[in-house]
Amino acid sequence: MEESFIIINGDKREFLKECTVKELLFELGLSDKPVVVELNHEALIPQQFDLKVVTKGSTLEIVSIVAGG
Repeated sequence: MEESFIIINGDKREFLKECTVKELLFELGLSDKPVVVELNHEALIPQQFDLKVVTKGSTLEIVSIVAGG
């Protein structure tokens, strides 16, 4: 059986099923946080999070935006 995985911020993770970026952010506990997401080397705007689909072998970079002063 072929191994199913995705890469998030350089870490290999088990991939269970296709989902949108928005659904993945919810699963990661980041749905209510301001983040920047790159999916397969394509920077996404937040309006694309529920349109773009994460599939087996996808690579994501997710960066939390933190404001400070």
